[in-house]
Amino acid sequence: MIDINEKLIVSELLGIYGEVLTPHQAEMLRMYYDCDISLFEISEQFGISRQAVRDALLRGAKALKDMDDKLKFKSLIDTVRREVGGAADLLDKGDTAGAQNALNALLDVLEE
Repeated sequence: MIDINEKLIVSELLGIYGEVLTPHQAEMLRMYYDCDISLFEISEQFGISRQAVRDALLRGAKALKDMDDKLKFKSLIDTVRREVGGAADLLDKGDTAGAQNALNALLDVLEE
């Protein structure tokens, strides 16, 4: 059984980089990681063995992770979410100057 954190990471990477995979590989990963469809069900739908599905899933997940190791988009997205959330919290507290500083710092990160 796959670890839930691993499943979430691959699912998020699939949303970011899924278009670079083959259509069949991307669909298999979506079915497995997003829809929780079994290897057997996927193999039946694609007319291939469970082992072939497993191999495609492993290769696809590795390709997504390798791409993110190079491009770092997931890390950037996580940073943007965290910083925007922090700025929103500051605004809720009435600290507009703090929110502006946080957003300016985020702009600096995005410009790198």
